[in-house]
Amino acid sequence: MLSARLALGQIYVNGSIAGYDRLTNTYLATIPQEQWGKPCLLHVTVSDSVQWENTEVDGQSIENPFVIESMQPDKSYPISANIGDSTVSALLEFTYLPILFLHGEFGYEDAPGTVVLQQPDTEPEEMLAQIRWRGATTNQPFKHKRNYKLSFVNKKGEKVKRRFFSLRKDDDWILDAGQADMFRLRNHIAAWLWDDFATKPYYARFDTDIHTSSRGQVVEVFLNNEYSGIYNLCEPIDQKQFKVREFDPVTGEIHGGVWKAVGWEGATFEALPPLYDNTLPEWGDFELKYPKTEDLCPSDYSTLYNAIDFVVNASKEEFKEQIADYIDLPVFYDYILFMNVLDAYDLAGKNLYWAVYDKQESKMLTLGIWDLDATMGQSFSHEPPPHPPYVSFDSWPMLPTRISLQLFLLNYQQFRGKIAERYFTLRKDVFSFAYLFGRYQACYDLISRCGATTREERRWSGDSDIEGLPLNIKDELAFIYEWLDLRLQHLDRFFSDPVSVGNISSAPVQDKMFTPFGTSVGPSYHGIVITKGKKYMSNLRQK
Repeated sequence: MLSARLALGQIYVNGSIAGYDRLTNTYLATIPQEQWGKPCLLHVTVSDSVQWENTEVDGQSIENPFVIESMQPDKSYPISANIGDSTVSALLEFTYLPILFLHGEFGYEDAPGTVVLQQPDTEPEEMLAQIRWRGATTNQPFKHKRNYKLSFVNKKGEKVKRRFFSLRKDDDWILDAGQADMFRLRNHIAAWLWDDFATKPYYARFDTDIHTSSRGQVVEVFLNNEYSGIYNLCEPIDQKQFKVREFDPVTGEIHGGVWKAVGWEGATFEALPPLYDNTLPEWGDFELKYPKTEDLCPSDYSTLYNAIDFVVNASKEEFKEQIADYIDLPVFYDYILFMNVLDAYDLAGKNLYWAVYDKQESKMLTLGIWDLDATMGQSFSHEPPPHPPYVSFDSWPMLPTRISLQLFLLNYQQFRGKIAERYFTLRKDVFSFAYLFGRYQACYDLISRCGATTREERRWSGDSDIEGLPLNIKDELAFIYEWLDLRLQHLDRFFSDPVSVGNISSAPVQDKMFTPFGTSVGPSYHGIVITKGKKYMSNLRQK
């Protein structure tokens, strides 16, 4: 009879589960990286539930272990078998990346599912979890390559902590899709970069294992027997990541706090939102992360509120005298530089995490970072296309939030000179072109040498998530190379003469205005605007 696709059945390669993609009739197995490019001994088995006979891989019977002479990426090995009188077939591909399998029906609310993480030559374990879609812009109904929140539980529904790779042990994990990112892993790389260089929070003397970004590991994901592509399995940013002091469950006394900026207005410290309600999970443009009202109600926004109140309403002299009591300035200075080097314009207030270690001892806020897809020349939207020219060729440094603009305009403790000095110090190592681009090159090598880029492009190129654009990760790497070279040249010129930013006027502008990334705004907008080719700070209030 004519050849047909294989009836779906589970196969194992050297004891590891091979994922099946029904869209391409292809299996994917993971083997150790050191076996690539050399003869590889394979032991292939088929689950007892599938009645395959005379099964062969690459023309070799699976009855005994056999050798593939040279394991190569981007190569598909034919599988054939008999089921009765029919000859059926599929393809087998290989990776060295971990493969993560999700099974279940997921949406906006938590739903039960199973998770299996298959690493090369390891025994797989089926784990129970509550799983949902996550994100804001990435979580609209018409999106396809979804982000996921994984909350691991046992059979009783109780939380279970899991450790993956060299990351933390916890019950909560995130699968980050890089949905709009044409390189797919900008968020992953930028988070590690921040962790590489950023000054630790002011309370690091109490605990050196503090991470104010989301570290992760690259995996390939299957969802219900469909290949979903390259993902970043990463830690969430929360109280455990910041290591702030926990509230006292006996007395209810609150010590540490964590808040995430989810909007633009209050998050830029340009205006003070209405008085908070400690019984609500959100206030202004901030989302309460710790202590959550579901664990302690009322919680406490007061430390964050007081910091914004100070920045908005302090006189010049009060600002210079007291800002260091409210804001962890060494961390904040590194945040300004980080934003400018990566052009992380989606981090200019929104997507920041603010944290206080113990409000009983200090009101000082430190910060953490999240959502870094829109970096290195990438827009968070493909309307306009992902590489608008303003991203590469802007002629002014970003001064995120009212805090940094005040620091600059008042030249707080020689701020302009100090931040330029810090920039050029970092340019010798972590901000060097070789180091920065090396991060992206290494990541590209990781995903290309096992064929993951080919699988990702095959699955998602032309999808509406990226506005129908072709996905070519090698071309995107070339773009990052050119963009980064131009970006560093621009910043070198600016930080050699940082006073040149003085062309940003503090006078309100009444003509038609746009944000630096092209959005039309009205006269009530707070922040840097462009009108008639010049930059202004709209509605900046100075006392």
